[in-house]
Amino acid sequence: MKKILIIFYASFLLISCSKNKVFEEFVKFDNYDWKMDYVVKFDVPIDDTSSFYNVSIPIRHIDNYPYDGLLVNFTYNAPNGEEHTKNYKLNFRNADGKFKGDVAGDIWDETVMIMEKAKFNAKGIYKFEIINNMPTTPTQGIMELGLLIEKVK
Repeated sequence: MKKILIIFYASFLLISCSKNKVFEEFVKFDNYDWKMDYVVKFDVPIDDTSSFYNVSIPIRHIDNYPYDGLLVNFTYNAPNGEEHTKNYKLNFRNADGKFKGDVAGDIWDETVMIMEKAKFNAKGIYKFEIINNMPTTPTQGIMELGLLIEKVK
């Protein structure tokens, strides 16, 4: 019964969220290790400069991930030459120390919004990069990391 509910829930999420989704892509890490020198890159076409967007970083990690979050540097380059960069701590745990994402068995899915109601001022291909800023690398327990961009209603 639990598998059926998980499949139904995942299907519902895909159906309910897909109409606002502009981009979603993931990168998998070998042996669940994200090495510091591995820069995660995404090329995203943006055609609508009148809309607002939410930008999130979805992460899949194992149950015994040892940290309370993930330190990253997030950079994007606009087609008009503008560059924006910022460091983020993607928090995975509640105040009580428990993971706050969705779990299936021993795999956790976290989605952390890093830009809310962002505006992209130029049409074209935006180049996004996510760099591992954790003090020790490789960062063990990270299965996948992605980029999710959705239009705000």
